[in-house]
Amino acid sequence: MEMYTFPPLLCRKAKTTCSRWLQFKRNFRMEKDKQQSRQTRRNKVRVVSARFTDIEYQAVEKRRKDAGVSLSRFVHSVLLTGKVVQRISKADADVLRKLAGEANNINQLAHKANAGGFAGVATELMLLKKKIVQIIKQLSDDWKNK
Repeated sequence: MEMYTFPPLLCRKAKTTCSRWLQFKRNFRMEKDKQQSRQTRRNKVRVVSARFTDIEYQAVEKRRKDAGVSLSRFVHSVLLTGKVVQRISKADADVLRKLAGEANNINQLAHKANAGGFAGVATELMLLKKKIVQIIKQLSDDWKNK
């Protein structure tokens, strides 16, 4: 019985040979990406265009930049809901991440309290409470200034 060997395959990026499994995975991923983009295109099939004066366009562009979204998403949101949800700034995201971390600490302390009694974690809980109050004040001050 004669065994047939396949010639080595060239990888696109590195100009080296790659395995058939690697090529299969890459092709499968590309096909999956193509299917997803086609499905998205099928869902949104209508294109709406509008004409603006320079002043109107500058006003739309300013509002879009303030919201931090793409022009397509901005127009889509304004036309369908009448309002635009502003993206969270990096500073706000950092503060929310800190708050989530403190919530995780509270959860861990609750487990300790259930296992060994509340007296052992009471001081840690008081420190966490102070940190959380500071974070909430920071968030509320930021929202008042906007």
